[in-house]
Amino acid sequence: MTGTTLTHHAARRLQQRGIPEDVLPLLVQFGAHEYDKRGAKLVYLTHKSRERIRRRVGAEHYSRLEPVLDIYAVVDTEGTVVTVGHRTHRINRN
Repeated sequence: MTGTTLTHHAARRLQQRGIPEDVLPLLVQFGAHEYDKRGAKLVYLTHKSRERIRRRVGAEHYSRLEPVLDIYAVVDTEGTVVTVGHRTHRINRN
């Protein structure tokens, strides 16, 4: 995994939730974010960010990644991924 620092907790959650490690750098690089009002930010993929990923990796590779792109990550102020999970609800943008 290049350029993305994970906490031990985040690494365990990736494994437990079946999220491939190669998706996380794409999420951090292309994802939109919302601040959680506690010093961290929630990073997730929008339709536009998915389109940018598709153009970057190519349509064939994107079709393999698409089923696992409904994810989010919580990133602290230093850029370390604290936890990851599957998105089951809309992101609250208040």
